[in-house]
Amino acid sequence: MPRILIAGCGYVGQATADLSHAAGWDVEGWTASEESAAALSAKPYPSCQVDISNCDQVAERPGTFDAVIHCASSRGGGVESYRQIYLNGTRNLLDRFAETKLLFTSSTSVYAQGDGSWVTEESETRPTRDTGRVLLETEKLVLERRGMVARLAGIYGPGRSALLSKFLAGTAIIDPESDRFVNQVHRDDIASAIFFLLTRETQNSNLQRG
Repeated sequence: MPRILIAGCGYVGQATADLSHAAGWDVEGWTASEESAAALSAKPYPSCQVDISNCDQVAERPGTFDAVIHCASSRGGGVESYRQIYLNGTRNLLDRFAETKLLFTSSTSVYAQGDGSWVTEESETRPTRDTGRVLLETEKLVLERRGMVARLAGIYGPGRSALLSKFLAGTAIIDPESDRFVNQVHRDDIASAIFFLLTRETQNSNLQRG
């Protein structure tokens, strides 16, 4: 069975780890938070506290994997946090696991379209914010190393749905001055999509080795 590393075993990462483990895969989870690492200790797969933006911590970790998933969160930080966690974190993972396929969960914030036009993977990426520019730079780094990128929209799911919470609380309003489309995706659908991509990738790798 494939052995995968979830670098950033938080809201999305944990759901992906749970799904992969349930399918019989060998899973290891990393998280930067001591509190999160303690919570993960109850899981049936191994986990540890690793800050992927720290090159020494990443380099010191033992083990080999068939795939690495970088789905760490920005921890609510600004552009410098994005640079450390996404760009530097990706570099550290690529250096440590040079021969391993890496999947990076990016964001639809790399797109700037706000006119209601249809946006696809082929649409122009010209982010207006510095954080989006860091994500786009990270994407290019991953793709140059033959990795995979999944651009996620606004994430919702159990315990996390700002729009639904406002609606249920009766505080949601229609603001004519801020008429825009909001793209959202459920956490479990993200986990399923990542699992599908990893399944396809490992199957292709096995065929090539065979």
